Amino acid sequence: MSGLDPISDIVRMLKAFARCEMYSVIDRLANATSREAVEAALYEALRAARSARMHGGLCDEVPAEAVWLASEESIARLLEELDRDLLSGLELVRKIALRALAM
Repeated sequence: MSGLDPISDIVRMLKAFARCEMYSVIDRLANATSREAVEAALYEALRAARSARMHGGLCDEVPAEAVWLASEESIARLLEELDRDLLSGLELVRKIALRALAM
């Protein structure tokens, strides 16, 4: 793991999308109403981040070496929270989206 708490780890990955004005994945998390919607948005973010690391970055402001991938452990802990209590888990996901947009 990166040494970051799971929430900060995921926020760090999403901040790159905000810097590149690629808001769709953050919006999908902020508006998610199910575990499946969160999973789909996280999948999209991880896939795009992994591809950006391999192929030159997300945008001019976020080159490949600046792209962060959240750890498997961080993703698993967030999904476990959604399994434990969906409503509080969705609130947590909205907070993650808000923090990702904050500069």
